[in-house]
Amino acid sequence: MHLIQLAAEAHSSTEGLWEEAWSIFTDPSHIIAELGWTLIQDVVLIWLLYGTVWKKMILPRLRKEIHKEIDEEHNISHDDH
Repeated sequence: MHLIQLAAEAHSSTEGLWEEAWSIFTDPSHIIAELGWTLIQDVVLIWLLYGTVWKKMILPRLRKEIHKEIDEEHNISHDDH
């Protein structure tokens, strides 16, 4: 009898969990907060860090260093002589 009671209590607590989760999911203030954080993360982290730091600063430096190493390895000079 004790196991049946535990199972019934677990089932009722699970129902409460889903109701609470659904109420949070459909709450307009929660939706606005999620959209706000998504914009912050997408704009600041992805656009700023990837678009500015990685593509404009790190990648060109790496490309120049790799190009220089390949030129030295193959005895290539880019002088206009």
